[in-house]
Amino acid sequence: MKRIHMSIVWRLGLLALVLALLGTGSVLYAQSASYDADEDPYSLEKPGGVADLPEGRGIMTGGELWDSFGPQNGPVNYRESAAPIVQTFVRMGNFNRLWTEPTHIWPGGWNSTNFWVKSFQASVFSTDPNFNPAQVGGANNPAHNASDGPQYAKLAYANNATNRVAGAGDPARDYLKEAAFTDATRHYMVYEAAWPTNVGIDVVMKVHQWEINWNNFNDFIIVEYQLTNTGNVDINLDGTVEKTGNVIDAFGIVAHAEVAMSALMNTAGTRSSRFNSGRHMGYVGDNDPSGSPWDLLVSYPGETASGAGDFGLNLWPERFYTDIWSAWTWLGVKQGTNPLGADKTTIFGSHPTGTGAERGWYVSSGQGRGFVGDSRYANAKDFFVAATGTWYVDGGKERDPAKFDLTPNPNYFDAGTPGDVTTFVPKAAPTRPNGSRTWLSDDVGAAAFEVSKFEDAWTKGWNAQANFDGDLYSGIGPFSLGVGETMTVYYAEASGFRLMGVANAINAARYMLANGLQQPFTYPAVPKMKLSNTLNKTVKVSWDNAADTGPGFAGYKIYRANLAKRITFLETGVRGLSEYWRNTTPGPTPENLLQPVNPNFQALDFVAGKVGVPDAWGPYELLKVIPAAELAQYSDNSVPGFNYAYEDPSIELGFQYWFYVSAYTSGNYDLGANWVPYPGTNPATSTTLETSNVNRNGATGTWQGTYPFAFRNSFYPKDLDGLAAIGAGFTVQSALASAGDLVSGAAKVGVKPNPYKKKALFDSETQAADHKVIFYNLPPRATITILDVSGQIIDEIKFESNDPNNGSIFWDLFSKDGIEVASGLYIYVVEYDGGQQVGYLSILR
Repeated sequence: MKRIHMSIVWRLGLLALVLALLGTGSVLYAQSASYDADEDPYSLEKPGGVADLPEGRGIMTGGELWDSFGPQNGPVNYRESAAPIVQTFVRMGNFNRLWTEPTHIWPGGWNSTNFWVKSFQASVFSTDPNFNPAQVGGANNPAHNASDGPQYAKLAYANNATNRVAGAGDPARDYLKEAAFTDATRHYMVYEAAWPTNVGIDVVMKVHQWEINWNNFNDFIIVEYQLTNTGNVDINLDGTVEKTGNVIDAFGIVAHAEVAMSALMNTAGTRSSRFNSGRHMGYVGDNDPSGSPWDLLVSYPGETASGAGDFGLNLWPERFYTDIWSAWTWLGVKQGTNPLGADKTTIFGSHPTGTGAERGWYVSSGQGRGFVGDSRYANAKDFFVAATGTWYVDGGKERDPAKFDLTPNPNYFDAGTPGDVTTFVPKAAPTRPNGSRTWLSDDVGAAAFEVSKFEDAWTKGWNAQANFDGDLYSGIGPFSLGVGETMTVYYAEASGFRLMGVANAINAARYMLANGLQQPFTYPAVPKMKLSNTLNKTVKVSWDNAADTGPGFAGYKIYRANLAKRITFLETGVRGLSEYWRNTTPGPTPENLLQPVNPNFQALDFVAGKVGVPDAWGPYELLKVIPAAELAQYSDNSVPGFNYAYEDPSIELGFQYWFYVSAYTSGNYDLGANWVPYPGTNPATSTTLETSNVNRNGATGTWQGTYPFAFRNSFYPKDLDGLAAIGAGFTVQSALASAGDLVSGAAKVGVKPNPYKKKALFDSETQAADHKVIFYNLPPRATITILDVSGQIIDEIKFESNDPNNGSIFWDLFSKDGIEVASGLYIYVVEYDGGQQVGYLSILR
């Protein structure tokens, strides 16, 4: 490159500088969210690596709820890494204690979770007094637990050098399949795994997720367990069947979770804690509009102290009103594998969970202080009692195992041997059993609610505070299973805004099961999309035409979220996630599409004025509506594989953005009588369907190894295709100019904001010395020299890039000697192959 000739500077007098600067028409920019150049995910200097693959775990990211499922035959979690056999039936998230894979995250891309960990446990009780003995053939039995006795066993798996359960390694019975969309439309994601167990039950696990954004159909995940009794028992997992023709006398399954409400995923993709808000949990038994109880296990952010009214702050120190709730329920149990088939009854002849007005009658729930707590990874009897607790006099109601009474519940049974459910004799006209905490409010009234509920519609059930002193749990059973018999268990988990959000999401899951796990309407294909920077200080959004031929296709919408915009969570944020897509007028989500702030919230002063910034999760604003009749105006084949393009001119260089393109339809859509929404929300009909944000910034919608916000994770991609696949923020940096563009005048190097004023565009709110300006439209190699009006060199910036989307670089307003530059007029000279450009920058402190 040429050296700078100082005569250039001296020929430019001060008056000329001022006149030139005043003539630029520069605009002062309003204060906006800061962007840290050191945290630029597009920097080629960031660490990188191969994708952190799920390694056989089911990582569901196809809807708004992200979660991970680790079956027994998958990679062992840290709790059981040293064990010869795996006894946790399925673990959900937090496999390595760092949350490097999702653990029940909603909305998708949000950097917090309500749980430390969740798991399923499955146990059997046998009438055989020597079913699970301490020794088999003179050798210790690793599946035996002395505190359980020989009649209980957890379903266990092993396939290692020490133990190998019969059937392990058989590709028809023992396999893992990655979570994937079932077709190119990207609406339905499925994960599947299968494995044999030591008690003779073969498992096929399927996890289902839909990305449909209407009526909370993207806010839940359905877990399906097909359980077939082979009759072949290899109780000690040595590969040899000890018993054939075995009938499963009693089987129970329990879901449990350690409520955290404080786990924050950081930019490295690992965790930190955000304690303060109460970790509340409980059971909601109030009736939905159809007269059936909601039957929900819930967790939600509580107060710092009773009566404080500062609930709903999932990341309490951040002071964002989010009010994100989580929930789960047992949808049902079917005979065989048909989701529309006959119900599988319990060994007492009852419905598996209860139906109609009796929904939830036969579900057990509680808080496992000393029960489903430290013993949660070992004791088969504890888990069996947890799953079937409602059938006893006290199978978890007291939360103290010393007070349990495993006598048959007198509401339902006439007789039976305490602790042996196979001997319990039902009454001729039984009533609801009450041995667990599920319907505690019916027994003790208001005392069942130990902490505030905040939701006025919640009056039946129970709740409590969680302080890492016992899991929230619920279970179903007991069921028998004959040799060769198959039954299928269905469970749903959900998240949403307030109780209304999780209730509607669980109701959507119930609808989907009642519909045979088939989505009710044909949706248009999710557009494939791509972003690129331009030399015009715009972002080019390109997408394909895959949705054009779908039924009822009516056009496209373009949505945007950006770090250059601050949001107040009380005014928007999470409140708009369910309905924002109904907006048809470009701009912020209108008030009528925002869910209401809880009227019981009393911390308005505490959160007032607290602002955050959007991220991959949103909130998204409608940028453009393009009806099908106007598509020809946006035809653009300049990017191979894409058919349309729109340029967004209302962007700020240097900030991260998230765009997505949805396809929408026009028609009449009716969910019918099976749709029972939370009162006052979510109508059963619509005149339009629309695809969701699963494709944001070009994301695949499947797990790509780390979170979109975790740019310090070693598996965070460097290349543009990898960043797009993960849905990472797209940094608007201007396209890379060519030297020819600059020489010809087709492009011109610029700097913004200009004039710079303290607390301007990129300034940090918290770091006084963190401020900067951005140079844009740079060529692949350039040197930027900044001088004062006397000709002294203040700083020199070397720029190199081979990234066509990166023609920008920041200057932090410090001199080469490490001193903040003073207010005044400055000259910048950009030298590049074939020429140079001179410009002016004003700094006002």
